[in-house]
Amino acid sequence: MSVRKLTAKIFGSLVMLCGMASAQAQEHVPPADPFAFDPDWRWFEPIYDMDLADMKPKHRANTGWFATYDRLNLYGSRPELADPNHGETKMDSGWGHRYEIGYMLPDEDNGWLFSWVDADVGQFFTVRRERLNRANLDELDGGATNPAPPFGFEAIPGDANNIGYNRRFIDIQDTENVFDFDSYELSKTWRLEPYHYGGILEPMIGIRWFRIEDLNARQTLISSSDPPLIPGGDPPLIDIYGSAAEQLTTAQARTDNEAITGQIGFRYTKFRDRFMFSSDFRVFSGANFQCSRTNTTQEITVYQDDDPAIGDDVERIINYGTEPIYTRNEEFLLGFDVRGEIAYQLTRSISIRGGFQLIDVADGLWRGGPLDFRNPVAGGDNDQDLLLFGATFGLTLNR
Repeated sequence: MSVRKLTAKIFGSLVMLCGMASAQAQEHVPPADPFAFDPDWRWFEPIYDMDLADMKPKHRANTGWFATYDRLNLYGSRPELADPNHGETKMDSGWGHRYEIGYMLPDEDNGWLFSWVDADVGQFFTVRRERLNRANLDELDGGATNPAPPFGFEAIPGDANNIGYNRRFIDIQDTENVFDFDSYELSKTWRLEPYHYGGILEPMIGIRWFRIEDLNARQTLISSSDPPLIPGGDPPLIDIYGSAAEQLTTAQARTDNEAITGQIGFRYTKFRDRFMFSSDFRVFSGANFQCSRTNTTQEITVYQDDDPAIGDDVERIINYGTEPIYTRNEEFLLGFDVRGEIAYQLTRSISIRGGFQLIDVADGLWRGGPLDFRNPVAGGDNDQDLLLFGATFGLTLNR
């Protein structure tokens, strides 16, 4: 055997042994540092249409860490109350936020996704009534009547004009649709191979935690200036306090829903030039642990004169409150979440996007609380729904 052939065989054997050793070593070494993707952080590097035209869909779907933020304008459905005049078929506008952060492994095409949705709606029926003394004349020059150190704020705020106004009034508010919606989800995701026309499907499965707080409140104001034909008006207040007075009564039921659910769904994306079209669908179900707190408070403002005029002083403010009553319950919660968006790629890693979101909690919510101080059947039951629908607008980073 010639020296050249022997040298070639020895070199080939060494290459094969090194390859086998490398393959065995990869089974035992730890995974790559998740922060090793794109270490130069060139998020704002320009990207050109020619770069996107030559890039396959699989390479346009980024790997590594990613994050998104969206501003939400969602309309929320009203609670179903026993009051027939409540208008439960209406939806009221609200605002919120959606944050997402996740990681997609570069080689294995799977990862994790965390998402938080926060949406609030606050719709009240409001009637504004003037206070008996109408205005605090000592504050018309912009200063406080009884300034307190160190900043000179009003020491007795109950005797001051309303902030931003040169008069005294009180807003009587009844809730029509007031709730705070929070959703936290953690999902395991997989990225499948692109379809023939470039679409990419990402199945997911995980858990979702809901915190939904609903408020049902009613207010009434009884003043000593009310005509006697109003029940509980002028005579009782004068008889009890010996001077002019106002009594604001607030009855409220604050209901908390804590739901732990399982979730399954998918995300579908398709790239076209600088645009990315995406849609998300999730279905969730689980247990909802409900607790409602009901109580009534009273604020009584007593004036120094029997017939107060503009500028007269407040003698004292008296506050009463009943002990809260707690009621709990459990229900089965079921619903789905649908999203659709169009994103436009600005730089290598940053895109702007807009779309819509629909969240339907089909049943299992307690809204409206158990009772109302004027009508014991005006509350809501503990197996209701909640529909959120509206527009979204936000930014994406490396997604």
